Amino acid sequence: MEYYRKKRTLSAKKKLYIALAIIFLVIILIIIYLHCVVNPILIDATEAKVQSLTQQAVESAVYDVIKDENVYDNLIEIVKDSNNDVQMITANAYEINLFSKEVLASAQNNLNNLGNTGVEVGIGTFTGLTFLTDLGPKVKLKLAPIGTVYTTFRSEFTSAGINNTLHKIYLLVKTDVNIILPTDTKIVNTTTEILITESMIVGKIPDTYLNSSQLDEMLNLVPKNWIKNFK
Repeated sequence: MEYYRKKRTLSAKKKLYIALAIIFLVIILIIIYLHCVVNPILIDATEAKVQSLTQQAVESAVYDVIKDENVYDNLIEIVKDSNNDVQMITANAYEINLFSKEVLASAQNNLNNLGNTGVEVGIGTFTGLTFLTDLGPKVKLKLAPIGTVYTTFRSEFTSAGINNTLHKIYLLVKTDVNIILPTDTKIVNTTTEILITESMIVGKIPDTYLNSSQLDEMLNLVPKNWIKNFK
């Protein structure tokens, strides 16, 4: 009798071990499926949305700083000779530094708000079946702005007739946003280029400004373009 009791006990333990092994195997298979099948589809479904939201956040930050100010005259000084020809184009380092700091602070705030809002995808995306992508009730994925925001300026001269030159200044803002996925994370890099100001320059401009990156180098001499440690 004792023998049969032990046998039943061993059989019950064996069944329990088998059940636990099956559960463990199912969990492993689910994790593998999420990582190898679902995550890539989630990335495809959300990356474009995140880039669009990030660009909107950056553009809003820039426009909030610009408002109705005459940005060109703040950033650039043009020195002419008696013939009204351009002798020198200089960049105002103080104003550039101030402008960059204000843009970066505003962009940081907007990206932090974006992180709190997250991005929504349809629950069908989690099946791993492409034809169900973004279908069904919406599920919110968390976003985490990380690392730094970096700004650079780009200057462009365009001929607008005899001795008339249209000068445009663009601001390039580079950002990193982390998408928190079920079994992984994905860093989305976004570069947003925004025309911040333009002005018509009357008079001949030296080729050193038209055919080189000299002015770009002057605009980008300001070192404090990094904002760190997003929260």
